[in-house]
Amino acid sequence: MALTAARRPNDDDGPSSIGYPEVVSAFSEVADAINEHTSLDTLLHLVAERICGLLEIRRCSIYLKDAVAGVFRGQVGHADRDIDVAIKRLTAGIEADEFTREILRTQEPVVIVNAQSDPRPVRSAMIGWNIRAMLGVPMILRGEIIGLIFLDNEDLNYDFTAERRDLSQTFANLAAVAISQAQLYVDLRTTMSTVAQQNSMLRRAAALEDRLTNLVLDGANLNQIAAAVTELTGKPCAIHDAEYRRLAHASPGDDAIVPGLFEPAALRNEGLREALAKLTPRRPTVIPAFPAVGLNQRCLVALVRVGDHDWGYLVISEYRRRFGAQDAIVARRTATTIALGLSGKRRAAEADAHGVEALVRDLLHGADERGSLSRRADYHGLAVSEPHHVVLFGPRGGAQASEAIQAQVSAAHVAAAFAEVASQLPVFIAAVDRGAAVIVRWSDEADGQASLGDLAAEVARRLAPDGTVAGAVSGVCRDPADYPGAYEQTAQIIRGISTFGASGHVHVLAAEELGAGRLLLASADRGEADRFVRDTLGPLLTDEEGMRDLFVTLQAFFECGRSVRRAGTALEVHENTIRYRLSRIEQITGLDVASDCDVQLSVQLALLILRLQDRLKAPADAEVVAPAN
Repeated sequence: MALTAARRPNDDDGPSSIGYPEVVSAFSEVADAINEHTSLDTLLHLVAERICGLLEIRRCSIYLKDAVAGVFRGQVGHADRDIDVAIKRLTAGIEADEFTREILRTQEPVVIVNAQSDPRPVRSAMIGWNIRAMLGVPMILRGEIIGLIFLDNEDLNYDFTAERRDLSQTFANLAAVAISQAQLYVDLRTTMSTVAQQNSMLRRAAALEDRLTNLVLDGANLNQIAAAVTELTGKPCAIHDAEYRRLAHASPGDDAIVPGLFEPAALRNEGLREALAKLTPRRPTVIPAFPAVGLNQRCLVALVRVGDHDWGYLVISEYRRRFGAQDAIVARRTATTIALGLSGKRRAAEADAHGVEALVRDLLHGADERGSLSRRADYHGLAVSEPHHVVLFGPRGGAQASEAIQAQVSAAHVAAAFAEVASQLPVFIAAVDRGAAVIVRWSDEADGQASLGDLAAEVARRLAPDGTVAGAVSGVCRDPADYPGAYEQTAQIIRGISTFGASGHVHVLAAEELGAGRLLLASADRGEADRFVRDTLGPLLTDEEGMRDLFVTLQAFFECGRSVRRAGTALEVHENTIRYRLSRIEQITGLDVASDCDVQLSVQLALLILRLQDRLKAPADAEVVAPAN
């Protein structure tokens, strides 16, 4: 469709006679433009050109209503030069624009004969555009003004007769219909374009969702997830934990670029810290660049939240092109995928931990048949046919201990202590009514019982350095049927330590050390134990001259497995000296410790009680404290 310029009238030209046929003819070209789906801007230019040609006038500008602001904003202009840019900056209908407000009140064309002196228009605009006379015409559609047409002859006078005002109003109303149709078409085309874009984004989002979901299902690690984000966005990506430690990163192509958002220098910036404090899990946030601390690119950050816990951050660095909607979608979906993967792993770990705890408790209480226990143990990697020991940690005082002390022997605390002391040692832990029970695989031949006791003592020390937590090590277990008895052994030892153990010291004993004596320790009270020690060892506990050497010899004899030769070596004396002292002990106390089994059991138990009460030291520097009478 060819657009022809309106004839520029001369100063002497008077308005020629115009009728409705001319109006219809002028509008027919506008109607044709609608049928050809001409753009709104082109249509408005055509309206301006045709009305100028119809009225034989030099200049026209068209304004359309801004439904939100309630004013009319400049759209296009027609003159002998391009005035569109200037018109688009103008607004009609403001409070000071009484000219436009009169048009809106009357809904009729309004003429200004002398624009330079008339108070109704904005004076500065009239002077700036050098306007002499002006006609303002409303474009009315269904009783509502949707736009305005302003006509003037620039610096020349023009006679806007009643006939020309009527014809301009007729043309303006026809133009209003055309403009409305064009706006509907533009809106429809915009809607269709938006729908197409949304469909495209949905397809990309679905593909992204499939990609990330498959990564999680395939057990992808964080480095693989970061690489996928970089591939999808073309930008560097990093994944950090809640302490800002970088766990994984990826860069596009061969570019070794790592987002530096959480570098120590950057984190010291107060503005960056404030921006990070405003992060929410609902939508990714763009963090501005902070060149002063070396952060030269903007970063898109998505918070990874698992349940109510902020697990970490996904960071995408702006690279080569600015962030777009696709980048935000990738960041949000990836953060969600990471959170879901972590939640799944946590639930699986929790389920596995619950399964292990249930297995340990059932083994200790014999709560399931042997075959079922063996199958469950195999599933969790516990070979019950291999040598294992039960290690029990419990609060001194049992159920009467304070809540704080009981909390020290939770399964979680014991697991953490074992991880610190022997991270490579496979252990199976469960909370029990007496504290926390641990099943440990341990070979007597390879490692020795004493080593396991030392390990358990270190764990108890980490749980409670003040000795408020005691430990006990059972005998060896090689069958599911062995575990209930082993558990009872450790419970008896814990009760004995609670009764006789000196406060302020860490006590861990093994069933092998106590033998049958653990039964007495578990059932006797402290007063009975003190009387038993006095009755058994009697004069050896006094400060009389020579008694100390005899007591030290007695202690060394039992600690050396009742071997005279090894006791002599330990005390650095001749074997005959040991034999002499043992005979002196028999003369003084009547205790035949060299050959009488009953006497040996009594003395060994008395020494054990003294040891628990921290009244006994090593033979090299032994010094016994007499019990109170």
